[in-house]
Amino acid sequence: MKSNFCRAVVFSIVGALSVAACSGGGGMTAAPIPAAPSPVVIPGGAPVNLQAAGTRVAYPAAALTAAVASTGSVTTSASGQGATITLGTDASGNLNALIFNLPGLSLQYPAPLNSLSPLTADAIASILNDNLGPPRTIGAALSQAGAGQILSASAYGLWLYTDAQNTAQIGSFAFGNLTPSGSVPVTGSATFNGFAIGADSTPNGGSVYAVQGNAQIIANFATQSVTTNLTNLSVRNPPYAPAATIGSLPNLTGTSTISGNAYAGAISGGTLTGTINGNFYGSAAQETAGVWQASGGGNTWIGSFGAK
Repeated sequence: MKSNFCRAVVFSIVGALSVAACSGGGGMTAAPIPAAPSPVVIPGGAPVNLQAAGTRVAYPAAALTAAVASTGSVTTSASGQGATITLGTDASGNLNALIFNLPGLSLQYPAPLNSLSPLTADAIASILNDNLGPPRTIGAALSQAGAGQILSASAYGLWLYTDAQNTAQIGSFAFGNLTPSGSVPVTGSATFNGFAIGADSTPNGGSVYAVQGNAQIIANFATQSVTTNLTNLSVRNPPYAPAATIGSLPNLTGTSTISGNAYAGAISGGTLTGTINGNFYGSAAQETAGVWQASGGGNTWIGSFGAK
């Protein structure tokens, strides 16, 4: 799985922002996991494959927003319910603007932006925890990694923002070129394979734990239902911790109902219960991405996924 994560296209932005408006491992089982490779940071905007060069496009986004250290307090916005993410590209097709308008949060990232690879739980934890505490800072990870291939119509990720009063929010998102509702198949089935990422919105010892794992989405277009399998969910705390706590979450599974180009339903596993909101992307539903949440044992996990 680690080699596939290395193929991710990830944007990492850390620092002060232009802000328009801002409003213990429960359920985790210890398990040995190999150390993740160190991320490599490359200055400059990364290429964007979702749109043409020299354009700025606002995409409907599926999004979750949670207050850090608040168990179970999560705001959900399915795609088409108002949340948007805007990407801007320069004349060479590289990212030069990233604007979030999500539940309770409106943020614009400054240029230049950085490219970060690979997208592992350690890298996610570093990005998020670097911004847990310092006022008016944000960290975000944006990925287009599928299982063995790069997504071309969708993207997914996580962010954490600490405002001027040192109040932190954490969120997940997914967006892209939505499949027109009339182009979603009504017969047959399809299996999408990719990755799931996430984080714990209830910090353990002052640090946010990060999650990485596999996502398999099985769509039965004939019955208008989706089976979700989020598996191998390994949990890591920040890599700079003196004694890294490593564990795993139970597999999260569930059945959702398709409506147009979207699907939503319940997921559960072990002591965790939650929800998933996804969409189909591409001209003929070639990809899927979305957001998920699960709570139990005193912890709330929030995440996103992408698959092809």
